Amino acid sequence: MLKRSKSRLWRAQYCHYLASCYGEALICAAFTREGKFSSSMVESMTGEKVERLKQYTLDDVLALIPSEDRAPTASNTVTQNAKFLCQLFGLPLQMQPVVAFVIVMNANLGLRSIADVLLDDDEGVLERVLVAKSGLDSEDIIKQLDKLAKCQLIEEVSFVTPYLMKLPVPLIPILVKQPLTSAEQLMAPLICQSPEAQFSLSQFGHVNTDLLANYLSAITKQPTVGINILLYGKAGTGKTELARTLANSVQRSLLEVQSLRLEEGKLVGAFHSRNPASQRLVYLNLLQGLLSGSSGSLLLVDECESLFVQADEHYTKEGLMRVLEQNPVPAIWITNHAELLEPSFIRRFKLVMEVPVPEESFAYAMSQQLLTSLKVSDEYRLLLAEKPNVTPAIVGNAVHVATTLKLKGTKAEAILDEVIESTLEACGEDAPLPKYQGELVFDDSLVNFKVNTTSQSHPNHTNPVSPQTETAEILASINHAVEQAMPIRVMLSGPPGTGKTAWVHHLAETHGYELMHIKCSDVLSKYVGDSEQNVARLFREADKQQKLMLIDEVDSLLSKRESAHAQYEVQLVNELLSQLECNTMPVFAATNALASIDSAVMRRFDFKLECDYLTSEQRQALYKQVFGIKRLTHVEISTLNTLNQLTPGDFAILARRQRFEPKRDHRATALALLGAENSRKQGKPRIGFIR
Repeated sequence: MLKRSKSRLWRAQYCHYLASCYGEALICAAFTREGKFSSSMVESMTGEKVERLKQYTLDDVLALIPSEDRAPTASNTVTQNAKFLCQLFGLPLQMQPVVAFVIVMNANLGLRSIADVLLDDDEGVLERVLVAKSGLDSEDIIKQLDKLAKCQLIEEVSFVTPYLMKLPVPLIPILVKQPLTSAEQLMAPLICQSPEAQFSLSQFGHVNTDLLANYLSAITKQPTVGINILLYGKAGTGKTELARTLANSVQRSLLEVQSLRLEEGKLVGAFHSRNPASQRLVYLNLLQGLLSGSSGSLLLVDECESLFVQADEHYTKEGLMRVLEQNPVPAIWITNHAELLEPSFIRRFKLVMEVPVPEESFAYAMSQQLLTSLKVSDEYRLLLAEKPNVTPAIVGNAVHVATTLKLKGTKAEAILDEVIESTLEACGEDAPLPKYQGELVFDDSLVNFKVNTTSQSHPNHTNPVSPQTETAEILASINHAVEQAMPIRVMLSGPPGTGKTAWVHHLAETHGYELMHIKCSDVLSKYVGDSEQNVARLFREADKQQKLMLIDEVDSLLSKRESAHAQYEVQLVNELLSQLECNTMPVFAATNALASIDSAVMRRFDFKLECDYLTSEQRQALYKQVFGIKRLTHVEISTLNTLNQLTPGDFAILARRQRFEPKRDHRATALALLGAENSRKQGKPRIGFIR
C-alpha cells in the first residue's frame, strides 16, 4: 500500500478536497486503467506531499485521495457560490455540481491536468461524470453552460477540453474564498466605481449636453438594448468628467470597465493577460450579463480605441458588433482617436458626439473652479481662456503643481504658464504663432482694388460702367455677403505687400468673425493623402465654427494640373475644387502669381480682384503717416512721384525700423530705402543691343 507523507501542502484556495473528489470520480469512471500521472499533478490535486520525479498509476492516485476535508469552510464556500451562480444566471439547481466543477478546475491545476490525461484516452469520461452528478443529460448541461459562455463567465463549453471552460482570473479568488450574496460582490474585481462628478452640465456649454442628458433620461424609462454613446475628442477635454456628470444627471451609478487595477500598490490584470483588450472585452460582456435587468447603472469604457483596433486580430469584428447591438446596459465609450474606429463600428453607436477644446467663454467659466484656490486675477483667467489647445486636464495638472508649491497670485500665474507651455510643446501642440498684426493702422483707402477684366465682367450691367464704379459695386457685394455669412468666394491677386491679407483681416474684424488664415504648412504633408485630408478638415472646421477662410499663397496649392509632376498634386487640386463647390462660409484666396493657378479653380471664384501699387497721393500720405509730419520737402515729393511700384508693405518696413532703432534719423535714409525697394520690383534689364 502506498505510504502517505506526514507533510501536507493544503491550501484552501486550491480546493484540494473537492478537487480530489472530482478527480476520484473521473478516475473511477474512466474506461482505461493505463494512465500515468506525474508527482506534480498528484501533489497539486490532493495537497499531499509525494515523492518527486515519480510516475503514479490510477490506483496510486486513488490511494492518496484524502478521506477527510481539512478545509471544510473553503469547500462550503465553493458549493454555496456554485448555487449562487445558478440562481444569478437562471440555471436549474441540478447544475450546481457542474458549476462547482468549473470553479474547482480553475482553482486547482492538478485536477485540470489529470482530467486532460484521462480525456486523452477516454473523451467521454468528463461528460459521464457531470451527467451522473447533475442528473441532467449532456445536451441540457451544454445548453445551461452556454448561458455562462454568452456572458463570458467561461470562455467556451467543452467536455473534451475542459481547459476552455476557464473563468476570468480575477474572479477565481472570490469564488473560492468569499461567500457571494450579490452580483456586485462578484463584479468587484472587474469594475471601478467612477468618482463623483466635479462639474455641472452647464459647465460643458461647448457640448450639446441637452441632447445627451435628455436621451439618457429617456432610455432609462424603458428597457432597450444596444444603447451606446461615443464621446470623442482631444485628450484632456473633459470627456470622462462629462460622462460622470451625465450619469449624475440621470441618477445612475457609473461603473468603469477597466483592463487593469491597482491592488496593494501593484498593477494587476493587464500584465497577467496575453491581451488586455481581449480581457477587457470579456469583462464587458460579463458585466452586461450580470447587470441585465438593472436600471441603476451605466457602464463607462474609457480609451476604447484598443478594443476596435484589435478586432479580427484577437477576436472577431462580428463579436464586437454584437456587443454594441445587444448590450442590455447603456454604455458610454470614450476615445481620443475616433479615426482609429472603422465606420462600420461608428454606425452602431446610437449617439456620437465630439467633445472639443472648450471655447473661450466656456474655458473661462470652467477655469473658475480650478483656479479659485490660487487667487489668480480675472485678467489672467481671460488670457488663459484665449489660449488654444489648453484643455481642462492640462490646466488641472498645472494647478496641481502650483498648489503643491503653495503659490498664489502672480507667482502662481508664472508657474501655470510655464507648466502649460511645456505640456503643449511635449504634446506637439506648440502655442500658435501670434495673430496677424499689421505694422501700420489699416486704412482701406490705401488698398487699390480693380476688377480683373481678363477673367470676369460684372453680370448685373448690360451697359458699360466705369472700372471704378464696377469695383465699388463688387466691394459692396463682398461686404454684404460677409455680413450675412454667405458662401462667397473671392480671389485676390497682386504684388506682395499691396494689402490683400490686411484687407481680409479687416473684413473679418469689421463683421465680428474669426478668420482662419490658412498657409501652405497647414495643408501640405509628406504623406500621400494627408494633404487632401487636411483640406477637408479645415473646411469642416470653418463650417462648424463659422469662420471666414483666407487661403494665403494659394498658387502653391492650386497650380495648373497640366504642369503637375505627380498624381498627388492633381488630387490636392481636385480636393480643393470639391471643397470650394460646397463651402458654407466666405472663402478668400490670395496669390502673387495668378497666372500659375489652374483655370478650373478660377471659375470657382465669384469675384477676382487685383490689388495694385500705391498712387502718388497715397505714397505721400503714407510717408507723412509713418514719420508723423504734415509737410514734405520738394525732394521728397519729387522722389515719391517717381517711385510708382511701392506698396503699404514697403512703408511698413520704415515703421518697423523706427520701432527697432528709435534714436536714429530714419527720414534721412527713407527715400533711399524706398527707392531700393522700388528698383527691386523692376524687371531685370536685358543684356545686348538696344532695340
